[in-house]
Amino acid sequence: MTTKVKYQPANAKLANLAEYLEELWERKPYIYGFSLPAGHSCPFADACLTKADRYTGKLTDGPNTLFRCFMATMEGFQPSMRKSVWANFDALRECKNNPEAMAELLQDAQPKNADVVRIDVDGDFFNQFYFDAWLIVCRNNPHVNYYAYTKSLGYWVARLDQIPANLNLNASYGGRLDHLIEEHNLKSAKVVFHPSEADALGLEIDHDETHALFGNSSFALLLHGQQPKGTKASEALKTLKAEDIEYSYTR
Repeated sequence: MTTKVKYQPANAKLANLAEYLEELWERKPYIYGFSLPAGHSCPFADACLTKADRYTGKLTDGPNTLFRCFMATMEGFQPSMRKSVWANFDALRECKNNPEAMAELLQDAQPKNADVVRIDVDGDFFNQFYFDAWLIVCRNNPHVNYYAYTKSLGYWVARLDQIPANLNLNASYGGRLDHLIEEHNLKSAKVVFHPSEADALGLEIDHDETHALFGNSSFALLLHGQQPKGTKASEALKTLKAEDIEYSYTR
């Protein structure tokens, strides 16, 4: 029997979105995330590629890592989180690349009161079958708002004419398939090291996930999370802190 998967309540960044939605809807929103192991489930990650060892939590950066994946860092600190994301990954892979079986797992576990679901808060679409499974879930739940960041752009491009209206996808710059963003005019998100970089690119910075969930235009994300000492990313965080620029996500 296939192991069940689990969703998690909103994390700190999604809590900022919750505040926005509560004011917009005049009621408490119910926001959940679904996660897989960072790096291990990210076949096209490059600039942000970091993996936490499944058992020890030791972090390993990829050969071209420019900034460390925030969620991989969290996995490194939290054994319970590693256990949870790996359980999800294992359960989905037990479905033997059957998108209908994957969709059934995801559907059965999804909280009944969900208003918003962020797909792969941690991790990414690890193959076309998993991507297609989420399309099935979204179609079966038109009342739920789904969104995701992804570097698995080939899977998206293969289904460009099949994306449900209640799924907002955001191409995450820094992967090995970045060329597909311009080729197919995909809505994108780009990590910047300073607000001035976003200004130069003509991009608004999304601080609360509203651009990702509701927007139709590309946007920027400000660098956050722990970064390796001596790197450009680490120095950028020092600059943000010195200039009193908020770059972390808290309640």
